[in-house]
Amino acid sequence: MKRVFIGFGSVILITFLAIFIWVALLPDLPEKTEANIQKILQSPLPELITGQASMVNSNGVKIWYQSRMPNPLKFIQPKGVVMLVNGLGSSGIFWPQEVITTLLDNGYRVIVSDHRGVGESDWLDDTVQYDLEDMVQDNLAILNALKIEKVHIIGLSMGGMIGQSMALTHEGRVQSLTSVMSSGFQNDPEFPDESSFKYNAIRVLLRFGVIKSEENTMKMLVSIYNLLKGKAAIDIDYVATATLYELRYRKGFNHLIADQHAQAIKRSGSRLVLLSNLKTPVLVVHGDADPLLNVEHAEKYASKIEGAETFWVDGMGHGLAPEYTRKWMARTVSFMDNNNAQQ
Repeated sequence: MKRVFIGFGSVILITFLAIFIWVALLPDLPEKTEANIQKILQSPLPELITGQASMVNSNGVKIWYQSRMPNPLKFIQPKGVVMLVNGLGSSGIFWPQEVITTLLDNGYRVIVSDHRGVGESDWLDDTVQYDLEDMVQDNLAILNALKIEKVHIIGLSMGGMIGQSMALTHEGRVQSLTSVMSSGFQNDPEFPDESSFKYNAIRVLLRFGVIKSEENTMKMLVSIYNLLKGKAAIDIDYVATATLYELRYRKGFNHLIADQHAQAIKRSGSRLVLLSNLKTPVLVVHGDADPLLNVEHAEKYASKIEGAETFWVDGMGHGLAPEYTRKWMARTVSFMDNNNAQQ
């Protein structure tokens, strides 16, 4: 019996050491991360929510949103309205201010929101099943509350999928769609699953998620963004500040949401055949260094959309590294301006 216990203990020890080594081999945090996080923790946080903020009821689910207007001294009225639709598990405040100010400075009214399950919107338990069309309805509820008939949509990743669905089922409400780092069918068997990112994400969770603290949560989010970044540096301050703001002034982070949003994508299936009927002007943006959704996803669904414009960004990954965001945002503003002129 003693030998059994010793053997069992050895197995546990070896397993623990293997996990420790596996986690320890995770790439280091970006340079200056520690110093930047300490500075942010010790400084007053900036106000990340400005403009009109409110809640809307979407079929019994409360959805948070904010609306910002361009400078009335420069623009008597907005050139158009842009709805920013973020990716899986991301709340509205994770849109960099640079994206929003670029749109405001170019004369666009900007709407951002929290998906169901994140931020200030309702968090749902796993008994509530929904798909991307339900999330389309959440966005339509915002537009109806604001009495806005048509919008330009900029959707990131899952947000691009929601934008595609909205353009397909409510074509009259979408003036244009910019679908960024997204897919027409995420579970397409033609493309292998990007498992390396998932394994690294698990390592990040084990490294920073076991001991709960503001500092560890900030490091965890910075690490996740760093895994997705591509070849350019992420904005550490933007990620860390948004994370701390979410922890201190909002509801924090929903540990169920990654799986819930992934299931919503899976339930919605493929849009590839339907996209061939799409009449909405579409700009497809994708990077060639995306570790989560290979650029072949974008090439495939863009080819299905008649007249779709494409913008491939060398070195861009699956995130909002400033170097790349400035490039595709400039292209997106030009795309929206052209579609305003054609209306």
